[in-house]
Amino acid sequence: MSVDQIALEDLRAQHRRDYDPYNNATIAEHLAEMAQRRREMPISYSARGNGTWVLTRYDDIASVLRRNNRGFVSNPNDPDGGNPQGAQKALIPIELDGDEHKFYRRLLDPLFSPQRVAALEDQLRAAANDFIDGFIERGECDFVEEFAMPFPGATVMHLMGWPLKDLGRLNEWTGTIQHGIVGVSKEESQAAQGRAATEMRAYLLDLIAERRTNLGDDVTSHVLRAEKDGAPLSDDDLFDLLLLLVLAGLDTVQSTFAQSFMHLGRQPELWDQMFASPESLEPAIEELLRIAAPAVPTRTVVHESVQVGELELPEGERVHFPLAAANRDPAYYPDPDRIVFDRAPKPHLAFGMGPHRCLGVHLARLELRIGFTELRRRMPRFSLDESRTPTEHLGLAWGVGNLHLLFEPGPRERS
Repeated sequence: MSVDQIALEDLRAQHRRDYDPYNNATIAEHLAEMAQRRREMPISYSARGNGTWVLTRYDDIASVLRRNNRGFVSNPNDPDGGNPQGAQKALIPIELDGDEHKFYRRLLDPLFSPQRVAALEDQLRAAANDFIDGFIERGECDFVEEFAMPFPGATVMHLMGWPLKDLGRLNEWTGTIQHGIVGVSKEESQAAQGRAATEMRAYLLDLIAERRTNLGDDVTSHVLRAEKDGAPLSDDDLFDLLLLLVLAGLDTVQSTFAQSFMHLGRQPELWDQMFASPESLEPAIEELLRIAAPAVPTRTVVHESVQVGELELPEGERVHFPLAAANRDPAYYPDPDRIVFDRAPKPHLAFGMGPHRCLGVHLARLELRIGFTELRRRMPRFSLDESRTPTEHLGLAWGVGNLHLLFEPGPRERS
């Protein structure tokens, strides 16, 4: 063993504190563990899997995100060094860096610009009411299955130019690929993830073949028209790109909705505060984004060494960090676990930072604004069904599996 390797092993041993990002805990329990780590060992080494350093402080996490291409790379975006999504290679564009990443962001950014997203407002409002119509007269619903999941899902299908009838199976595949199966063995869950990835790959490749001769003005058509180095994108590149867009579009906004309504159901006064004045909603949404950030990225050191906090990490070391941990750092947010809608504005990391800041940031904020507004208008009072405990999952995107709400049946009328 070389001197450098001995020094690295010593550094790992001094900061050893194993960590399971997939453990069977609630989000609140996991955040409590992050808070304890932040107090006792804010940068720790976990030997689980292929080994990773776990970050918990806002400044450390922000510094890593800013330094993509300048010390860190994004592949693999998994603490164990694998790729659970079934992509053929680095996920496009989330695991790419440098010129490759810039090419895809130049291709995709205009498709999710503020102007293009704003044009969707009427369509999004109609879709939100369609889903509310499905449960409003019953006085109860599984909020995840009946709104938080299908509402952003329908938006993705519209943007991609895909048939809405396929949304159900795409949501099922996405949930399985991202989170596995709850209540079964690890082997069974991994087998289910493999089957879902295979089925989703077949679906997307069939769709690519069909759409090559049936172009329109949707996101799929734009990427099919794109050329890289003078040639159209290959089926493998298109599969990886479309897979990432679907996984991100179907999973993250629904997680923010579901986590938000879990908090709002437990603190109903917040539901009123959100709509106390026309100016109240925007800062309330930003605070809920801070509190409910779902993403958990991983980065890898590619320079000879990089300073992270008080440690110097050598090339090849991975760092892993829940964005929600950064957003709960008391050094940055006083009383960080409390939802405070009039909190002094500070940039949260729910959408990330730096070159890989979320592509769909404008769309997500619009979906949340319209969704909250229409739900408030038609469901002004609600509570959690205390007889049914919400299920939650961790992993690379934190979220809620089901959330049962009770409310007085509201009107079918629309705005």
